[in-house]
Amino acid sequence: MSELVGRDIGNRVVTAVDALAAVQKYVYGDKSVTKEELLAALATDFENAPDLLAKLRFDAPKLGSNDAETDDLAVEILDCFADSLQGFVNERGGIFRAGTGSAMYYVWHASNLPATADGRRSGEGLGANYSPSLFARLKGPISILQSFAKPHLKRVCNGGPLTLELHDTMFRNEQAIEKVAMMVKSFMRMGGHQLQLNAINRDTLKAAQKTPKDYRSLIVRVWG
Repeated sequence: MSELVGRDIGNRVVTAVDALAAVQKYVYGDKSVTKEELLAALATDFENAPDLLAKLRFDAPKLGSNDAETDDLAVEILDCFADSLQGFVNERGGIFRAGTGSAMYYVWHASNLPATADGRRSGEGLGANYSPSLFARLKGPISILQSFAKPHLKRVCNGGPLTLELHDTMFRNEQAIEKVAMMVKSFMRMGGHQLQLNAINRDTLKAAQKTPKDYRSLIVRVWG
């Protein structure tokens, strides 16, 4: 049985999509940013371009808004990644497959990655695995699911999860839990691959930092 070897770039797929979407809109679309202006800002980590940094970070298109042009870039990039590994085998005959998972590597990759055209400064964080940018201002979970289900995820492996953080009130009654279950089923029916839901309560987490002995039953789980 041949070995399956994965090559994973989940978080960098999203960064690449967002960066290309910004270039597509501002450099080649409305031409409000010149190529020279963008390249100079990237080379200096946006040190002298605070307005451009804010524009790219908060106003530029981001994957997760169910925007057709941006989502099409995601489909194309992931297809190109899968195509690039077609026919490659290792010394034991194992085949290579593209992957959208990055485990904890998204932390290390970010520390060595220079500024990017999506408004991310050098060393700033990447989204976990196959998830939206940390700077994305999105419409809500449904739009995120719609965007991230569009790429041809059957062509990739390693199950890079789309991570969503929901307030813990979403899990406090049967009606809310049923809505979450419907959302998960919808993602799978749309062609989604893997979904990780985290129940978050900011006040609880901050209180647990101050008096951890009072929150011994609190579970902080990282996927795996």
